[in-house]
Amino acid sequence: MRRQKAIICDIDGCLLDTRAVLEEAEKAENEAEKWRYFDTYANDRDKVGFNWTLGAVLKSLHDSGYKIILSTARSEAIRLNTKIRLRTDLGFIGDLYMRRIGDSRPAAEVKAEHFRLIREYYDPQIAIDDEDENIKMFAENGLLVMKLNIV
Repeated sequence: MRRQKAIICDIDGCLLDTRAVLEEAEKAENEAEKWRYFDTYANDRDKVGFNWTLGAVLKSLHDSGYKIILSTARSEAIRLNTKIRLRTDLGFIGDLYMRRIGDSRPAAEVKAEHFRLIREYYDPQIAIDDEDENIKMFAENGLLVMKLNIV
């Protein structure tokens, strides 16, 4: 059976501009406080912008039959709010792969695990991410990559 073609896309730094939230989170006294702040404000419309250009590209690809897969190092703890935010701005939700609660591995390791699972069910065509480590991991696994920077 032929697997559906898919596009893998990151959320933070690609679809959502979380720079302001991350800058504030860095001021926290410890890692737990940092991520608690991020999780609280990562979907806040006043603090986090949406990349309408990338959103339109993904919507067009979705409408033409590609499966849109969002692979993020965000915690499962904020899955519901993330889905609400993306459905509101993007207009649909593709598959959403998130970091397990309590998982503190580097994002590239988390996304490598996501990629192994994704390949079982889909035919990934390209990965869109903003982090060099993630781009390298996808490329080393034979996937065409696009590095995106929100400026």
